[in-house]
Amino acid sequence: MATASEPRAPKLKTRPGPATHIRNGEYSAASRALALGSYFVSGCMAINASQFLGSPLYLINENWYNSWIAFTKQSWGLLTTSMTQCWAPTVVRVSGHKSVRGQLLRTLEGDLISNFPERLILIANHQIYTDWLYLWWIGYTNGMHGRIYVILKESLRRIPVIGWGMQFSQFIFLKRNWEQDKDSLAAHLQKLNDGIAPMWLMLFPEGTNLHPVTREASKKWADKNEIPDMKHQLLPRSKGMQFCIQQLRKTVPYVYDCTIAYEGVPTGEYASEIFTLQAAYFGGKPPKSVNMYWRRFEIWSIPVDNDRAFDNWLRARWIEKDQLLDNYQKTGRFPADTGVDELPDGKKRHGAGYIETEIKPNKWYEYLQIFLPVGLLGLILYLFYGGLPKRFMKDVGKQVAQKSRLEGPESIEQMINATPRIVEVDSTNASTVGAPNRMTGPTEPPAAVRKAIRKLPPKAQGGRKATPKSKSVAASGAGKNVKAKPAKLGSKQQVKSKSTKPDTKLEPSANLGSKPEIVHPDVKRDVGEAPRKLAVKGATGSHQSTSPATPQPKPKAVPAKLTSRKPVAATKSNGTPAAPKLDTKSRSKHAKASIGKTSKNVPAAGKENHPPPKKLDVKPKTSAVSNAAK
Repeated sequence: MATASEPRAPKLKTRPGPATHIRNGEYSAASRALALGSYFVSGCMAINASQFLGSPLYLINENWYNSWIAFTKQSWGLLTTSMTQCWAPTVVRVSGHKSVRGQLLRTLEGDLISNFPERLILIANHQIYTDWLYLWWIGYTNGMHGRIYVILKESLRRIPVIGWGMQFSQFIFLKRNWEQDKDSLAAHLQKLNDGIAPMWLMLFPEGTNLHPVTREASKKWADKNEIPDMKHQLLPRSKGMQFCIQQLRKTVPYVYDCTIAYEGVPTGEYASEIFTLQAAYFGGKPPKSVNMYWRRFEIWSIPVDNDRAFDNWLRARWIEKDQLLDNYQKTGRFPADTGVDELPDGKKRHGAGYIETEIKPNKWYEYLQIFLPVGLLGLILYLFYGGLPKRFMKDVGKQVAQKSRLEGPESIEQMINATPRIVEVDSTNASTVGAPNRMTGPTEPPAAVRKAIRKLPPKAQGGRKATPKSKSVAASGAGKNVKAKPAKLGSKQQVKSKSTKPDTKLEPSANLGSKPEIVHPDVKRDVGEAPRKLAVKGATGSHQSTSPATPQPKPKAVPAKLTSRKPVAATKSNGTPAAPKLDTKSRSKHAKASIGKTSKNVPAAGKENHPPPKKLDVKPKTSAVSNAAK
């Protein structure tokens, strides 16, 4: 065991194996790519939607439209700034020439505030693909991130989502063919030459970023024209920049030049191959620091009217930039201005020196501006039309509940009770025999009831069925189907009368001592009302019918033969039970005459060839005659 005085062995750094590398490397890069892609695509689509919503303003007032587009371009600047802060954080080190003294300021929190004019032309050397992102952040520190215009390649216009946003943002696309680009460029610059609206025009005179292929092409051009080649840059192209200055020199007073260098690039290598988009944002390997050196040139001092003079002037500026980059490779810093100027009013203006800060928004919640227009639109639609989905869902719920109630067995039974209720007439009453059965309800069940009955399973349909229009069902009682219930004959055998059609004559009951309750045809009553009783006299006893006008007589005595509890049932020769013999002498003459005239199919009482009776579906009730006999 090592003591405190003994030196400790240094910890060796072990290289992770393939499994660890996949788990912590590729998996982490995939998760970063998913998060970054989701945020970037959703932000771009929100910005595109905001630009599309404001496009009708162009037909109303062009200034309003430009202001709205400027607002959406601010969202784009916030999107790129927040992306850099979260996925590719880096430090920006800014310094400047004495020509920008007093325009680069540092806050107490260490943040950068640039105080550049509202209208200028910004030029810079092109090192990597993300140069314009860092320059856009400089516009954010100046409050101009919504008024930046960029000249780009024509091929970038066709990129989905991003290309659409660039077109809405009024970026200028060139085909790199001066004969074709001149007219289009003049038309775009004329819109920017009003002299009132703020405008930063961003140019990369080199045309593309520094790369081994482009570096070789630049060397060939220098050898062809016998001019000195650059060491850390590409030779600039002067024609496009000269044309822009000529078109805007009446409204733009200055040209600002920025020299960009990235820390961590070895000598002889290229930053574009090291700090790619994949490495910086997906792999989490951004530049260690982004170094910027600013200068300012007045437009009147630039020879824009002489092509050769302007070409020499621009190349001289690029030679100065190449020397700055060479010095940066040796020292790791650009020069910094630390001088002091005395102003006529007695104030002093100090040089900025070195200002180091991080690329980040001033407030954490500023990124919400990206989704603000789309969110407000959704809120407005909800306030004005939010009730429609609620009412729609409420109506759907009502329909579903009603359908479920219709399809329930209990509801079906209730609706069946509301179907036609047919009252059977008394076969022994001369005033009712031969008349059709009378309905007390609607002529046919509702369509909803029929449809619901079809959907029920066979078991649910077997309980109670709706009566078809062509059939009649014997019914009795208040508001319910009435069925004839003959009294007991002293044996377990029951008699049932059945009718299949409304006009079919009914069989007389085998037990004449018990008669079904009827509804008198002359008495009118509403559906569901309890029938009023009317006394109708029979041959062997009294029967109650529906009328309060006639007083109810006392029941007469019943013969002992009819009240015997255990009569012997008659049988035919083939073993089938025959209809019991009844005493027809007790009938009234009026009842006999009516039965003989109206019922041809009904055989005479007491004959052996009488058809066997059928059992009733319900247990018969004891008639008044049986009660009296008991």
